[in-house]
Amino acid sequence: MPATVHTSIRRLKLDLTNFRTVRQPDEIRAVQAMISISPDYFWALTESLIEDDYLPTDNIIGLSMAGKGAEIVVKEGNRRVAALKLIHGILPTDDLNIPENIERKIKGISLQWKKDNEEVPCAIYEASDAALVDRIVTLAHGKGEKAGRDQWKAVARARHNRDVNKASEPGLDLLEKYLEHGKNLTRSQAERWAGTFPLTVLDEAIKKISPRFGVKNAPDLAKQYPNVKHRKALEDILRDIGLENIRFETIRNKTIDFALKYGVPLLPETATDKGTKGQKTSSSTTSGGAGAGAEGDPKAQQGSGKPTKKPAAASITDPRSVTRALRGFVPRGNKREKVVALRDEAKQLNLKNNPMAFCFVLRSMFEISAMAYCDDHKKTGGPSTKKADGKDKKLSGLLADIAQHLIKNSSDKDATTKMLHGATSELSKPQGMLSVTSMNQLVHNPSFSVSEGDICRLFANVFPLLEAMNE
Repeated sequence: MPATVHTSIRRLKLDLTNFRTVRQPDEIRAVQAMISISPDYFWALTESLIEDDYLPTDNIIGLSMAGKGAEIVVKEGNRRVAALKLIHGILPTDDLNIPENIERKIKGISLQWKKDNEEVPCAIYEASDAALVDRIVTLAHGKGEKAGRDQWKAVARARHNRDVNKASEPGLDLLEKYLEHGKNLTRSQAERWAGTFPLTVLDEAIKKISPRFGVKNAPDLAKQYPNVKHRKALEDILRDIGLENIRFETIRNKTIDFALKYGVPLLPETATDKGTKGQKTSSSTTSGGAGAGAEGDPKAQQGSGKPTKKPAAASITDPRSVTRALRGFVPRGNKREKVVALRDEAKQLNLKNNPMAFCFVLRSMFEISAMAYCDDHKKTGGPSTKKADGKDKKLSGLLADIAQHLIKNSSDKDATTKMLHGATSELSKPQGMLSVTSMNQLVHNPSFSVSEGDICRLFANVFPLLEAMNE
């Protein structure tokens, strides 16, 4: 049986192998990962603790790593303990984007509150009881919403199944390697997708197309990556699954092979299907094998008498692409509080009904992000907001300087240059959508306006720079 005692939060150590995310190097990175995965939940919990104190309705569950007085690793209650450590100032908050209202409340904490909430009830198990603790935690997160827990998502369930039950989880294996080696994702995406990712969609996708990357099956794809054929195409598919541009309906479409759009060729026997006995495609399509989606391939339809269809192209004028990008945008660093507030406003705007308002909010996000970026790199010779004569730089010039600084300090300069090309081209236009001229026209010219299609094209070009300035 565990010893249930009130324990100082200073003695509690966050679990760096929390199933919700990949292994973290230290506690502050573990907190960053928790926030990245569910920011609203984390800050709501923090605010509740400040306003209502720690309510001992559930014990923290911990494993004692040695004898009396030793560190206790938190196995259940990591978010509560993390929030308490931030409130008490035990962990640094410099690299955390704390909402303004939470920051004000933390600064206003009384000494009495700190005294009353310095210890929490903790059920402490010996290290030899690790298997029992794991069963308890698993049951706790299997309860319904009334249990008051933030339930495990697909990634956490798969990680628990793989690490504890020793089951095969090729989708998770591939995802974790992609987060480490992928060349087309940002740091904030990697942190978020380590804990929340459409893993079931990925599982179905790789089961269907793995042989087309020169491997046997999905587990082999996870094992061989990143040393596989068509690596870029695979990483683009992984990214678009994370952005929710690829869903179950995309993968299951029997008319269009989704992977062809990314440059993943069909297997030779499928691409040259002549209807011979040894080259049946119906069974492989049914089972989700390499022939899946051949009905949408022009080569596969030659001689059938049916009209050919090209793979459907994704439109950059679709407002959903803007919404998805903003949903995954997590600004980091100091002086980003207003960027977060503006992002939240932008998410609420309907591009069809509020295109002009969206333009003003987007330009404001760029101005504040640019100033914060310059402040971040001021001590290391980064770009300045001022000209040599002391006057403020125009936003377009400042953003161009920032883009060059990002490229200069990138480990892959060619990839970064390509990523930022659309932004630098758009922002260099004297009368571009985000220019001062256009902003003035939107305010003063009764006949000047913009449409949702204009906004979507603009956003697709400039968003990579906005995200890069806030990582």
